[in-house]
Amino acid sequence: MIDYSSLSKTLDYFTGIGFSLEFQLQASNLYCPNLDVSMAPEEFDVVSAFHFSESPGEEERTLYLISSLPGLLGTLVLTSSELYSDNMTFEMAGKLRTHPLGEWICS
Repeated sequence: MIDYSSLSKTLDYFTGIGFSLEFQLQASNLYCPNLDVSMAPEEFDVVSAFHFSESPGEEERTLYLISSLPGLLGTLVLTSSELYSDNMTFEMAGKLRTHPLGEWICS
């Protein structure tokens, strides 16, 4: 059973089942430093997203499970300020702010 009580426990679980790559947000793509690979919004899918606000005064964080066609599986963790960054392209913002079923996850 998955323990969603904290970001670290949830991250550990999904890393253990294969989402082992760590992605970093760039203005118009995701970057994986381990593989030196960049992916544009149309080259990856957000499998799921989980929101965490673990203590009062701490900035909300979102854990994204990322997949791509070549079989890359990994995670992306963003704070709410990173998610609403002014330097993010419209396409990237749309990809990360939308639930896999098409509903907006952030207002």
